[in-house]
Amino acid sequence: MAKIKGNRNILVTTGIILFFIILSFTYYSPQLEGKQQQASDLLNFRGMSKEISDYRADTGEEALWTNSMFGGMPAYLISVGYGGELVAKIQHWFLSAFPRPAGYLALGFICFFVMCLVLGVDRFIALAGSMMWGFGTYFFVLIESGHYTKVHTLMYMPLIVGGVLSAYRNKPLWGALLTALGLSWMLSANHPQMTYYAGLMVLIIGITYLVYAFREKTLPAFFKSTALLVVALLLAVGTNFGRLYSVYEYGKYSTRGKSELKVDEQNQTKGLDKNYILEYSYDLGEAMTAFIPRFKGGGMSEPLGEKSEVYSFFEKNQGRAAAKQVTESLPLYWGSQPISAAPFYFGAVVFFLFVFGLFAVKGKDKWWIVAVVAVSFLLSLGKNFAMLSNFMIDYFPGYNKFRDVKNIIFIQHFAMVVMGMLAVRELVLGRIEKKELLKSLKYSWFIVGGVALLFAVLPGIAGDFRGPSDIRLAQAGWPEQLLNALRDDRRSVLRMDAFRSLVFVSLSAGVVWLFIQKKLKAAYTVALWVLLILVDLWPVNKKYMNNESFVAKSKVEKPFTPSKADQAILKDPDPDYRVLNLTVSPFQDASTSYFHKSIGGYHGAKMERYQELFDHQLYPEIQRLIGGFRNPTTLDSVLTSLDVLNMLNTRYFIYDPNSAPLPNPNALGNAWFVNDFRVVANANEEIEALSDFDAASEAIVDERYADQLKEVSLGTGRNSQIKLVEYQPNYMKYQAKVAGGTALAVFSEIHYPKGWNAYIDGEKVDYLRANYVLRAMAIPEGSHEVEFKFHPSSYFVGNKISLASSLLLFIAAAGLIFVEWKRKPKHEEEAAQ
Repeated sequence: MAKIKGNRNILVTTGIILFFIILSFTYYSPQLEGKQQQASDLLNFRGMSKEISDYRADTGEEALWTNSMFGGMPAYLISVGYGGELVAKIQHWFLSAFPRPAGYLALGFICFFVMCLVLGVDRFIALAGSMMWGFGTYFFVLIESGHYTKVHTLMYMPLIVGGVLSAYRNKPLWGALLTALGLSWMLSANHPQMTYYAGLMVLIIGITYLVYAFREKTLPAFFKSTALLVVALLLAVGTNFGRLYSVYEYGKYSTRGKSELKVDEQNQTKGLDKNYILEYSYDLGEAMTAFIPRFKGGGMSEPLGEKSEVYSFFEKNQGRAAAKQVTESLPLYWGSQPISAAPFYFGAVVFFLFVFGLFAVKGKDKWWIVAVVAVSFLLSLGKNFAMLSNFMIDYFPGYNKFRDVKNIIFIQHFAMVVMGMLAVRELVLGRIEKKELLKSLKYSWFIVGGVALLFAVLPGIAGDFRGPSDIRLAQAGWPEQLLNALRDDRRSVLRMDAFRSLVFVSLSAGVVWLFIQKKLKAAYTVALWVLLILVDLWPVNKKYMNNESFVAKSKVEKPFTPSKADQAILKDPDPDYRVLNLTVSPFQDASTSYFHKSIGGYHGAKMERYQELFDHQLYPEIQRLIGGFRNPTTLDSVLTSLDVLNMLNTRYFIYDPNSAPLPNPNALGNAWFVNDFRVVANANEEIEALSDFDAASEAIVDERYADQLKEVSLGTGRNSQIKLVEYQPNYMKYQAKVAGGTALAVFSEIHYPKGWNAYIDGEKVDYLRANYVLRAMAIPEGSHEVEFKFHPSSYFVGNKISLASSLLLFIAAAGLIFVEWKRKPKHEEEAAQ
């Protein structure tokens, strides 16, 4: 009988997993036609990774550095392969078989389902819970924007939570193994912020179980499980050590590290500036969008129907055609964030089951869930709960490295889904008396349904419906009467969605009531919940992530078409020069990097000093340049004044994609010798000195490098020459001829000491930083071969550690499976007797 039951369970599990895969590809049906998603962040990724992927295709090696963005930066957070990460190859195989984004959705379903099975949840209840998790609107909004690494990272979180809970319950070894695997895959997905927030949730779980272990006098078992989980943590980190250490090392030099500049010190931290961290914060009303999707209007581009007030206004004044066109896309969002693409809707069904679980679920799991929901909600408020946010930024390790703090709500969503699933399990298991269940049901429906009814009847209590876009619309000529019509429509969509949520809450409560009254069997009850979840979440998700986001594969593989300006520039045979494209936002767009080495780019963790160079020097120079284009008579004098752009070897300016680019005759080339140098005391003096210097003849050097300048002879730059003769992303070779004594060469390459090594005639030498961001080197008299090689030990040594740790984790998994297999026949014999 046990064998028959076991086979049935295997068949049911396999069937559910197949259902998840079919459901995922049904949602993303264009993938079945061979289409691929086109999104802004994916386009930017194609641009920023072009040099890296081309080098990989041509040589089979990894380009650990790229010069295609921001003058040059490490490629670790763009696209780098780590051969030692054997564990990560498993998830790569899965996503090769089931391509993204459908593969991510299936992966999320499956990981949550596995967590449920590990925790002993019935398979069909686990099916419902997996759908509540995977169909959260949050994931679809991220996918639509192209934030693939965020979604990929989050999908492994259930494995980690399942492993931790299992370890603290009764299976410490298996729990530790699942934690190690889940965390290893999460780390390889490479989104540190999402991993960090998941870690906060695990910390709350650990604290909760510690409190209960103290009360129950089971501390030895708790610490044993904790020790095994620490081993799991070390193994998971070890399997990704090359990636993690390289990113950690780079983080100190990126915008996530501490700045040396002393500017607005109250706003500065050891990571990002506070204002930047908290720019995207929820307010109380914004948090309600998890329950009522368009509580704050929805997104910045929402459609309205013919019954809307805005439609009526335009129909009356400009006709039906104009009314239809305008109402296809309107900024209904009126929250406190600068912009919002869509609400992060959890689902009315999820909310109802969560509140029902507050009454029905008992024990330690209830309290860690409540704690996670409360903490994540308060942290998502950011600047609107400054006391807590400032405390976390100032004192909690790592919190100041990440921006857009509202993203932490994903652990709130996860915890609420787990609570709802546990509530369904308690209901189905029948461990609670009928009277108590009915009481819990009544309170839950009154609370959740009452909130929905309140806003359905009195939407005006939510606020005045004035949004950040209203000012722009007024400036564009919208009269106050039209703006009031827009506000009326915002009020209407809130009322509409509040009624919608009330319906789903009532239907969910009705299903619970029917089961309690024994008018529905457990299987039908769960089936109805699955249906309600689909009907609730599918249409909302489809509104923001739908078939229109997919295009032909050929268009994705060649996302950018070279303009006439691009084609002209590409005829230049020099392998290393830079381009400033003024037809796009240079520092918010990576399309230029697809064809050229760009002054700008797009990345959330660019070099700190390069960002500061832009803020203090490049931006003013770009504004002067734009002024020169507007007044051509001054253009020649403007070009000679652009010392920072010139030292970055900006050879071409694109001001019209359909015209030839403007060549910059003042670009200083790949490297040059200077006649003089100026030593400054600190970063502030160094960056200020760039406002008044001649980049062609002088170098600005921080005093920490003064010892390397002792042998330099002033004036030797006049009779010395240096030329780039070989270029690769990881390697550059120059031929130098120096006359009259040791000369100081400046290279138009970004200074990064963690991996770039310098050589003169094959012997390793020191080099220094000049002009705030560039490399410089004292070169002795004579003819020399000068080389720069990027060989970061964090990558190469880290890869070996990753390989060893991966093998160790595989051995541990195989050993545990073998021991369990050997024990199983013995247990079966004992059961038979």
